[in-house]
Amino acid sequence: MNSINFKINEKITTKKFLLENNFSKRAIKDILENGYFVNDDKVNKNFDLNINDSLIIPIEDEKIDYDKVKGELEIVYEDQNILVVNKAYNLTVNSKGQISLANYLAYYFSENNIKSKVRLVNRLDMNTSGLLMVAKNPYSMAYYQNQIEKILFKKNYLAVVEGKLDIDEIIKLNLAYNEDQKRYEVSKDGKTAITYFKTLTYDPSKDITYINADIKTGKTHQIRASLANLGYPILGDKLYGSKIKLGRFLLHAYKIQFIRFLDGKKIILESDPNFEKFLDSIKN
Repeated sequence: MNSINFKINEKITTKKFLLENNFSKRAIKDILENGYFVNDDKVNKNFDLNINDSLIIPIEDEKIDYDKVKGELEIVYEDQNILVVNKAYNLTVNSKGQISLANYLAYYFSENNIKSKVRLVNRLDMNTSGLLMVAKNPYSMAYYQNQIEKILFKKNYLAVVEGKLDIDEIIKLNLAYNEDQKRYEVSKDGKTAITYFKTLTYDPSKDITYINADIKTGKTHQIRASLANLGYPILGDKLYGSKIKLGRFLLHAYKIQFIRFLDGKKIILESDPNFEKFLDSIKN
């Protein structure tokens, strides 16, 4: 059984200590009910901790919940509670009936004695590449989901669109799924999607624009649908109107920022989109 271990350096209650160390209220409730250890003694209530006490939060072993498949897994960051991978394009995250990133993660968990379910903190479309976080235990999952809800977990995407788009503004749309078209479209009955778009550079030789997209909400296809609504679909995104055939669409989650679970350290991770071979195939 794994655990999260602390050495106490002040007089404090367990509940207050866990709150100060970024555990969610639900997680704290579970810990107090299920029990934890103070100096090797099991405790099932809020407890008065003293200086030099040893506090141990047990993490129950879990069965891996996906079939294990050996595959290429690019890990860009890992600690006791999470790992961050650079997901390839043309790879689904966890769709049934297909080999997925979750299958590769299940294999990695098995090989590295990580006795946990595969918990995906954020998700990416099959042909969106880039940074994706995976939690190794339910406590870190709850913490990072809470960060996402409070917009403290920042995600930036690089999109390449056809034509010259000069933009530096927040786009707010209500998007709903169109079953006939199999895509999201603007609808008064839709859910609000908020994205800050900023032009990075325009390449006149190919008549394409590089766009930074900073999502403020986590709605499905919000970047793709928002850019299509502006009249600038992402290159290769046929579903949303691109006329250019590339074998993928050029959208990459290139940067994430978060406050790390437990110690509160700010972490910034970036990855290269590797769009060059697709852009080279575009005829000038």
